[in-house]
Amino acid sequence: MRDTGRVRRFFEDQRPEYVFVAAAKVGGIHANDTYPADFIYDNLMIECNLIHAAYRQAVTKLLFLGSTCIYPKLAPQR
Repeated sequence: MRDTGRVRRFFEDQRPEYVFVAAAKVGGIHANDTYPADFIYDNLMIECNLIHAAYRQAVTKLLFLGSTCIYPKLAPQR
């Protein structure tokens, strides 16, 4: 879903009426700490591509499900 052209073609071919955005690149505490820029970049690309394609195809409704990783400030890192 990071490939803008593929997302656009999917929306043009399938013409969805409703879109549920629940896709994301995820990891655990170590992965998030080690690759923060990779995670934010990939997730922003996924979100932007899906939201923009849905807008261009004039979908009836788009539901964006977001979450965040929240750990205690001093959570042990292994």
